[in-house]
Amino acid sequence: MPAPRRSAAFALLILAAASPAGAAGIRLGAPFGDHMVVQRDRPVRVWGEAAGGAGVEVRLGPRMARAAAAADGRWSATLEALPAGGPYVLAAESGGEKAGAADVLVGDVWLCSGQSNMQMTLKECDGGLEAAEAAGALAKLRLGSIGRRASAAPESGGDVRWRVASRDSARDFSGVGFFFAADLSADPALRDVPLGVLDASFGGTMCEAWTPAEALAGFARDDLRDSMFGVKPSALYNGMIAPLGKAPIKGVVWYQGEGNSDRPASYPRLLAALIASWRGRFESPDLPFIVVQLPDYAAGWGGVSWAWMREAQASAVRATEHASLAVGIDTNDGSDLHPRRKREIGRRAALLALHDVYGRPVVARGPEFQRATPEGGSLRVAFDAAGDGLASRGGGPIRGFAVAGADGRYRYADAVVEGDAVVLRSEAVPAPLTVRYAWGGAPGANLVNRAGLPAAPFRTDGATRPDADVQRPPVGRIVRTRSYETAINGVGSVTSLVVGGRQFLSNEPGWGGGTTITGGLAPRELADVHEPGPGCVAFRDDLVDLVLEFGDGRMDWTVANRGKDEIRLRIALHPRVAVRRRGDAEPVELRRDAAAVLVTGVDVVSDSEGGPVLEAVIGGQASKRLSLSIPDR
Repeated sequence: MPAPRRSAAFALLILAAASPAGAAGIRLGAPFGDHMVVQRDRPVRVWGEAAGGAGVEVRLGPRMARAAAAADGRWSATLEALPAGGPYVLAAESGGEKAGAADVLVGDVWLCSGQSNMQMTLKECDGGLEAAEAAGALAKLRLGSIGRRASAAPESGGDVRWRVASRDSARDFSGVGFFFAADLSADPALRDVPLGVLDASFGGTMCEAWTPAEALAGFARDDLRDSMFGVKPSALYNGMIAPLGKAPIKGVVWYQGEGNSDRPASYPRLLAALIASWRGRFESPDLPFIVVQLPDYAAGWGGVSWAWMREAQASAVRATEHASLAVGIDTNDGSDLHPRRKREIGRRAALLALHDVYGRPVVARGPEFQRATPEGGSLRVAFDAAGDGLASRGGGPIRGFAVAGADGRYRYADAVVEGDAVVLRSEAVPAPLTVRYAWGGAPGANLVNRAGLPAAPFRTDGATRPDADVQRPPVGRIVRTRSYETAINGVGSVTSLVVGGRQFLSNEPGWGGGTTITGGLAPRELADVHEPGPGCVAFRDDLVDLVLEFGDGRMDWTVANRGKDEIRLRIALHPRVAVRRRGDAEPVELRRDAAAVLVTGVDVVSDSEGGPVLEAVIGGQASKRLSLSIPDR
């Protein structure tokens, strides 16, 4: 999995084990704190530490229980279940010492976990800042964050922080988690039920990092891999899930799979092991799991299209009781590893929770494939079309179906809706036998039901290995003048700068070459492109604007940062480029043989394995211009 470059200090900061906080006498376990939510209608487990052998009395509202600390000081008590309500004070007392948590609500607790697309904050999502402004109106919503921490062994302590929903707490919370919770809270049956959402996410991580060691014992060693920053298998389960103890929860929303998508064949078994182990952890054999299927992404991973990973996720869900699949396709254009339309992902997950977990009468799924029947020169594909029939998103012809005959060669097919079926025909396949739908990294498929929910990708053939996926990257730009030639891809990265017949930028694949804007979860992809005027092209996302202006012998690159956190424009140079900097106020001179480029606005000059690197630092709510000029020879 390609990884954005991060400093060693950053990795150590994330992975360092936090010292356990507490006071002498008695203390509560990691999940218990002010503003928390405990699960309604289930016995309430409370635990902590006290003096060895001491008696402990625990109270929560009208409930009380007693326990005795073991020789090592650990104690656990179970209170009778409570209905939705509160706020209460959770109090534990031993030997005259007290520990407690105030403003505790009793309601439903959902655990939202996964990698960077679950970690992506509300402020980075489309409509996120507006949603954060309105978060204070969700009086019964509490947002819990689990400190990102890897550990070699299961931990009993951890950093769990609960906050009342507000503009500030929502902005930096998981976007998917917040939108999911907000939609649940809006349902009439749940408006009076407190809701707690716990975010346990860590970017760039494999499924095996979240699975306990005993559940991985049956896997071959070569099937298990480290995640980014050297996170070992089981390490995030140990550091972020184990500290939650056996406190009951309502369900799990799981958004992960990108890291494992180059090996889709092993994923169903891995995910099944994770689900079974978490159900054991929380002592709930029917614990609901809502799995978010990967969205459109054209680039694939390790040469493997995400179509195969989506199939692996769907296979795992089909094989697991009380698991649901939130279809993710059509939530972006396929160019962004971290799509910003998390509101729709959260909405689809919430619909599944309302229907499958709460039994609410809502349409929660798009058309579901039933069977494909050859009919001479056509193929009839029947669906369970929940939501009042089949349609195409946005109107117009239905796209995304391909058919094959006995030779297994797929060709795109014309599709016509007939009731709850789609009839497929292709002149290139006179006797179609099998069908694939939405099969590709960014398939552009558009079959929905009348409720607007998409059909999930599927296929009816039995191919066992990934096939080639023709990728359709966003449209880039090429600029040619008498003194230079430059190329920009469709998401704002300058990929080539040729001066005097010499390439000045690194051509390393992925994020290691050309220019990138770093900050947040990964290098930013600025897929909103327009041309504001002659000789000018602009790229943007929700927080960053990049304007590139070109003239003969000169370029100006202006970066505007609308977020509050620092970002950097990183320029990776060809290893044969020599860099000379006379002083902070002087231009940086780049030279390759007889060709030269002068650059102003550079803050940092450094070396990497691939060659020299220039960086411009742009603070929050600030902008910076870099000017590149080609001196006359």
